Amino acid sequence: MDVVAVDISGRHEVNGRYYMLCAAVAARISARHLEKVYQVRQYPRATDTLGLREVSDLVFSATVGLSGLLLAERGDFYNIERWRVQSLLGREFKYPESLGERLAVELAHHISLSGRRLCSEWWRDGSREEEGYGIEGGYEACVQDDILGGLR
Repeated sequence: MDVVAVDISGRHEVNGRYYMLCAAVAARISARHLEKVYQVRQYPRATDTLGLREVSDLVFSATVGLSGLLLAERGDFYNIERWRVQSLLGREFKYPESLGERLAVELAHHISLSGRRLCSEWWRDGSREEEGYGIEGGYEACVQDDILGGLR
């Protein structure tokens, strides 16, 4: 079965903003295994507010053009019913149940966490340090300069 597993990292406030990264993993899974990974995307976004609309827009943007059943943890969509998530995203969606589905979402989780850490720590690059970037500024630069572009 072809799926697109997503995970969002960074859904907590830092100095009044939310610095999030959505990882999308397009893969083929079986009931117990992750069979093949077709594509991985990382989509960073910084917002002033955090709600269902921001989360659904981020997931939509990260998964556009990827085919397969969309999978995400319940917490990423505030534990709302599956049919509501489907109507927000306009595509087939479910929460993971099988081991294969959980493995795909776990992979997306590791990718989103690593990507967000990369963006948050990018300020340590010498050129950014001279410009006076802090962690938040480094993340903004990561989004603006598209340093994750090769992973989309």
